[in-house]
Amino acid sequence: MLNDQRIGVVIPALNEALSIGQVIKEIPDFVDRIVVGDNGSTDATAEIAQAAGAEVVLAPQRGYGSACLAALEVLDDVDIVVFVDGDLSDYPTQASDIIEPILKG
Repeated sequence: MLNDQRIGVVIPALNEALSIGQVIKEIPDFVDRIVVGDNGSTDATAEIAQAAGAEVVLAPQRGYGSACLAALEVLDDVDIVVFVDGDLSDYPTQASDIIEPILKG
């Protein structure tokens, strides 16, 4: 919890077994929940994400938005949501840079 706000991270993913574990590892400790929207991966994306500490939900309809929405549906107990790509193209360590302006209003 950061500043009494619960923080959630949504990670849409499709066949990201090579990077998903690193993405989750780089998410700051102040994040309360991490949910991966698995968009039908045929590799070990879901298993690796779970082993790294994320919740995984299935998003059976293909598409980035579908994966995001599936993850959002289970994040009903957070105040702020950060979206992070599962291929390590984002910098999860910079989540506080995104959240800080929100907390300041």
